[in-house]
Amino acid sequence: MNEVMKILLDAAQLPASEDEIAAYAAGFADQRAAVDALYAVPEARYAAPALHFRAASRIADWAS
Repeated sequence: MNEVMKILLDAAQLPASEDEIAAYAAGFADQRAAVDALYAVPEARYAAPALHFRAASRIADWAS
């Protein structure tokens, strides 16, 4: 996992010491479990997010 962290940090051009890389790698499992828990709520599976991009324009004519 340390090598993966090194590759990702290098790709993002973020400097990190060996201690920092080891800490990131050690905390990955807990972080991944927390992110997975966000998506494990059955009631929220099909809910639309609050900020939602819509490609179609909705222009209200306020001038008339």
